[in-house]
Amino acid sequence: MKKDVLIKILDKQSADGETEKLEITTKGTLSFDDGGYYIVYDETDGELSGTVTTLFIDSPNSVTVSREGAFNSQIVLEQNKRHSCFYDTPYGSFMMGVFAKHVKSNVTEKGGTLKMRYTVDFNSGLAAENSMSVTVTEL
Repeated sequence: MKKDVLIKILDKQSADGETEKLEITTKGTLSFDDGGYYIVYDETDGELSGTVTTLFIDSPNSVTVSREGAFNSQIVLEQNKRHSCFYDTPYGSFMMGVFAKHVKSNVTEKGGTLKMRYTVDFNSGLAAENSMSVTVTEL
């Protein structure tokens, strides 16, 4: 099962006393396979333009965010766990720690919402606090 969907992303990042917010609405696909849901969309903004982002939700409290294109990355968000993750940027590639404080999905074949709150660290030093909400609706 694969269907076209509308994806609304609200992203917030706080670092060094500054907060950035980003809101994106785009078309993508929702599918179910391998025991989880895949939300896939093309990035269209700035340096990520041409990159394909995939959110793989394998349980209500676990998601893997993968990007493939000019800059590749894979971030694993599993509630109350820290993972070391690979991240590629225009400035180079590096490993970072990601601790998921909250991951909650109610996504089904009809759509739904995925909410995440997590911290990012480098060399065990806090770099940023992030939150993301992804809402998927059928077209």
